[in-house]
Amino acid sequence: MASQTAATKARESSIPVAVPVRKKSQGIKDQANDAVARRAYSIFLADGSSNGRDLEHWLRAESEVLTRVPDVRESSGGYTVNVPLQGFTPEQIQVGVDENGAIIVANKTQSNEKQDGGDWTSEESVYLVANWPNAVDPSSASAYVKSDGLTLTVKRADSGNTGQR
Repeated sequence: MASQTAATKARESSIPVAVPVRKKSQGIKDQANDAVARRAYSIFLADGSSNGRDLEHWLRAESEVLTRVPDVRESSGGYTVNVPLQGFTPEQIQVGVDENGAIIVANKTQSNEKQDGGDWTSEESVYLVANWPNAVDPSSASAYVKSDGLTLTVKRADSGNTGQR
């Protein structure tokens, strides 16, 4: 709880708080795919469990669950992505970067006790996907949260070394 308090104070005072970046994003991609699969299955059920429309269900679920980052800014050395993540602490955010893109997953669960003695839990998840215009060097990626927004920067891959990875 102390780290969330520190992160909250940091956000309120506009001090950047680092978010770890995974250089291999498969685990984070798996989380996003699981969310899409769960949504596709619920669409399948709501559609009367009709077979043969799995691609349609998947694409609809993907469009509902995943948000494409609309603005990947290019500079002389690389790319920057700024996305709003209001209400999420740095501990609730995961960032994965590979040569072709990035995935940002933010998850939070809130549990509260009702006045009548019952408990309720709410979950909120955000899945953001960015595609780099050119190959990048994942080891150069860095991310931080400041004022309820995440900034991710990454350098372009050295074109002479792209085949040596």
